[in-house]
Amino acid sequence: MMRSLVATVGLTAVYALALASADPWDLGIGAVLSAGVLLAFGRFILPGEALPFVVVVQRAVRFPTLAAATTALIVRGTVQVARTVLGWSSARNAGFVVVPRGERTHAGVVVNGMLETLSPGSVLVDIDEGDDTWTIHVLQAEDTDEVRADVDRFYDRFQRAVWP
Repeated sequence: MMRSLVATVGLTAVYALALASADPWDLGIGAVLSAGVLLAFGRFILPGEALPFVVVVQRAVRFPTLAAATTALIVRGTVQVARTVLGWSSARNAGFVVVPRGERTHAGVVVNGMLETLSPGSVLVDIDEGDDTWTIHVLQAEDTDEVRADVDRFYDRFQRAVWP
């Protein structure tokens, strides 16, 4: 019940932000639309069992660290792409790197891939459920073991506590 209420409030907030309006009528219409979306697609939007409240609070507390680390990842990727565009480094070493799933859940792989894709110079290419691997394309793939280690280090230090 609480999970549905939080989802309704969140969807209503997104609706209000999209309209750029906090008018009570707009908020009411947003709440009705949000409740309708949850009734129609609730099993897709909120799959599985709800997490315990303590776990949700712990993840929320650790989220700013993940956001800051993602920002640093984006800045590092931007500098790397800028160096390549300006001719200060070569893109000859660009290539695909296959990363083992490890202890990540499916959602953890998706989020990790999305966070890697936010950084210029890398993009999630494929998730292979059969082999329990996922593939990214990176601008500097000369040392694939180092790329895998960087991805795993980011996951272990920042993402695991928020989105395993």
